[in-house]
Amino acid sequence: MTWAYRENVLDLEPHGPLPPQIYWRRRGLAMAIAVVVIGIVAAVVITVLTSNAGADTKNTAKPANPGAAQPPPNPQPEVKSPITPLPPPVPGTPTATAAVVPPPVLKDGEDCPDATLAVKGITSQPQYVVGEQPKFTMVVTNIGLVGCNRDVGAAVLAAYVYSLDNQRLWSNLDCAPSNESLVKKFSPGEQVTTEVTWTGMSSAPQCPLPRQPIGPGTYNLVVQLGNLRSAAVPFIVAPPQPQNEGGPAPGQQGAQQAVPAAPAAPAAPAAPAAPAAVPPA
Repeated sequence: MTWAYRENVLDLEPHGPLPPQIYWRRRGLAMAIAVVVIGIVAAVVITVLTSNAGADTKNTAKPANPGAAQPPPNPQPEVKSPITPLPPPVPGTPTATAAVVPPPVLKDGEDCPDATLAVKGITSQPQYVVGEQPKFTMVVTNIGLVGCNRDVGAAVLAAYVYSLDNQRLWSNLDCAPSNESLVKKFSPGEQVTTEVTWTGMSSAPQCPLPRQPIGPGTYNLVVQLGNLRSAAVPFIVAPPQPQNEGGPAPGQQGAQQAVPAAPAAPAAPAAPAAPAAVPPA
């Protein structure tokens, strides 16, 4: 590089018709304006970058589910169905089939428990008439698999008559108590029967008097052996049948037969029509 070129490049002196101070002032004003513009641009850029950085920070701090933070504009009331919690299973609780207790295992000749016996009552006919004396049969059956012993005497085996509303009306032990003991050895399937007769009168324990006759109606027979009761057996007590109205009353037949035997007077021809005047009974 030559010296003349360097002088041309580094020559900063103003050249012109005006004084040099004016040119220097213009240069200083231009530089000041440039610095102000650069400062303003830098401030704007810094402000924009700072606001963007703050927005990014807020967005990062928001929850992942923005819809959960803001309720809907018109929330509808939530309808909840009641839930009944199921009871926790109890370990070892037997099922319905497991709750059935089988008859106890017995040895031949032991006493019969109630689970191995069945009792029932039988009426001699389904319907009786007031004034008749119904006959009842008490049946005890061994439903077990082995033979066993059981007292079926009159002291522990009884028949009862109940009304349909379960009112006790009669028992064969009320007026004829007994201490009889009859221990019977039952083979499997064997039955023991005992018959009793009901007079048709009411009774109560120790047989208080007076005893009242039982009127027409429907009643139940129940047989009991100790604590073992039979199913109720219904039977009917009907009112007595009315007398036949077509026949002559007692004594009228004899009077009717005595009329022809009397001598008929010749002056009374209407005498044979006398039986037609007897009113029907």
